[in-house]
Amino acid sequence: MKKQVAFLGIILISAFAPLMTQAQNSAEPETLFKKGDPISTENLGLFIAPSFGFTQMDGAGAALFNLRAGVSIKDQISFGGYFSTSMNDIKPQSETVPNVYMDYWTAGGFAEYTLNASKLVHLTFPVYFGYGEVQMDNEIGDTGLGEANFFLVEPSALLEINLLKFLSLNAGAGYRIVGNMSYRNFNQSDLSGITGYVGLKFNLF
Repeated sequence: MKKQVAFLGIILISAFAPLMTQAQNSAEPETLFKKGDPISTENLGLFIAPSFGFTQMDGAGAALFNLRAGVSIKDQISFGGYFSTSMNDIKPQSETVPNVYMDYWTAGGFAEYTLNASKLVHLTFPVYFGYGEVQMDNEIGDTGLGEANFFLVEPSALLEINLLKFLSLNAGAGYRIVGNMSYRNFNQSDLSGITGYVGLKFNLF
């Protein structure tokens, strides 16, 4: 019986050996990532973009520093995060307490669409969405006047000029839309408004 089983095994191996060899020699199946090949970054870019903003809040002038960083896809669609903070002492017109000023900051994300990034001069449209805070303060610290938080959306339009392959200059404006909030003698309508921007964009790769 054992001899018969061994003989049957030899016959099966002989019959299927050509099929096994053919399968090994056939083309490998297509896969998204090939073994040993790095993931292609040809269409991806990383950038950082500092800028200065100039606006009004409750009738007072405000200078802002804005920093954003993100990833671009085919130099057309970008997304990432940002942080913006006031640089000067903002003094709202409605404030009645003397010798105090307002601090302002926001942070969140952004999405951006760029038209013809390879052209010397082109347009780009970032939209910011984030969370922010305003607080009255003085030179010695918190005055106990509280604070207020809010959400905002700010669509913007910038004219961008390619200075170098990795560096561009931009200028434009955005409109800050602040969600429902109330603080001291002003509300979201006094905090919303147009911001003018001028800045640089560094393409890291």
